[in-house]
Amino acid sequence: MGRLSLVIGQAGTGKTTWLMDRARECAPALITTEHRSTLAITRMHGARRRVELQLRESCPSIRCSVATIDGFALSILNRWRTALGYAKPIQAVQGNVDFATTIFGTEADFARVVMAATGLLCSPMVRRVIAETYPLIIIDEFQDCHGPLLDFVRALSEASTVLLAADDFQLLDAGVTGCPAVEWVTSVTDGGHAEITELTTCHRTSVQGILDAASCLRNNAAADGRTIPVFYCPAKGPAAWKIVESLVFGSAPWTGTTALICPSHDPFVYEILDSCANQLQRRSCLPIRWHEERSTEKEQEQIGSDLGLADANGAPDSHWVCPTTELDSVCSHVVSRTQRFARLRGLQAIPRDVVARHIDVVIHERRAYCSHFPPRILTTVHGAKNREFDNVFILWTYKLPPDKEQQRRLLYNAVTRAKRNCMLLVLGKAGRVQNDPVLSLLGTPQPVFGQKARRKTRSAKKAAT
Repeated sequence: MGRLSLVIGQAGTGKTTWLMDRARECAPALITTEHRSTLAITRMHGARRRVELQLRESCPSIRCSVATIDGFALSILNRWRTALGYAKPIQAVQGNVDFATTIFGTEADFARVVMAATGLLCSPMVRRVIAETYPLIIIDEFQDCHGPLLDFVRALSEASTVLLAADDFQLLDAGVTGCPAVEWVTSVTDGGHAEITELTTCHRTSVQGILDAASCLRNNAAADGRTIPVFYCPAKGPAAWKIVESLVFGSAPWTGTTALICPSHDPFVYEILDSCANQLQRRSCLPIRWHEERSTEKEQEQIGSDLGLADANGAPDSHWVCPTTELDSVCSHVVSRTQRFARLRGLQAIPRDVVARHIDVVIHERRAYCSHFPPRILTTVHGAKNREFDNVFILWTYKLPPDKEQQRRLLYNAVTRAKRNCMLLVLGKAGRVQNDPVLSLLGTPQPVFGQKARRKTRSAKKAAT
């Protein structure tokens, strides 16, 4: 078994920085020839981009490759696919697909790809090749590895020295009990195969309210006073006003990157953003432009609809007709790739499932290699993981998981994305916050408009009548 080093820390404590420091210490003894390099792998593309940037900045002299765990497993599988009896290149796809041969090659779902790669790593020859190529492996956000992913990491640890970073409280998968990744490393420390380091000092922010809110949520302990501002909003207008006031009309408007984070894709969010636009328009101000980060499924659905795949009467293998209407850049890219593929394959008519497959490919490439970072984004808690923003609005709607511990984890992850300012906007009246065992941890809620503002509004209405 290789050497394991795990760092455990709360959000913002510099776990990724610790990985970089340990990599600089270990690399000279391990990266000794031209064909060797460090491998950095993560669970999601957002974390991969962050690790890649930090490696480039803090470890420019270390040769390294960066990938997601799924992507690296796929590369192993394709390298030895002929030994498994697959002549055509293997591609990972969504859904439940068991190594099926299609017009695109051999396709399998991500879980099966990872399990097949894990099986290959049982071979001493494959392990030797991995050990010689990547004697040092870095894995960030390790707490998200469970099931087949954890089995794959275990197999890698038999070949190479592995550096891991994890925070068990940031595991957001409600279907997982405990944190299998951290529990596994803890179980092998007695044999001297692993060492664990714990980080406690937060470097992301020094704002005491944000630190107190994070501590209360993590420890399930109520605050003595106020932490971050918590406003209850009985309707969309007040919630929209707090966003507009903070970014535009406040005495010290928030500057820098801003995220509006919601626990889920709740349609009510769009009503609030429409209200923001209306309030700014009435005051002759420019609108706040938000970049919406949608789920893969929503993006597939939207592009498919724009390209005419939403017709319920069209079977997957029926022929597709390219729309004659003007298309945006993403849809145009899908059309271009699809038509080029059809020409190369000699297809006179293009099946609808071929278009759907190219939609998947384009979405994956955009998420994997996009270098565009908008200053203001609308996202979910899962979408905001592994990232940080100067300012964070958390819109706490009614679409929530029933489990209160899961709610604490979601709210903790949202709060700890903020570096300067964080505000919690709860839809509902004061009682919703006061009676909620999670929201009440953060202190006394406030109305958006105080008594003075409400009296002024009532006086204005009387004068108008």
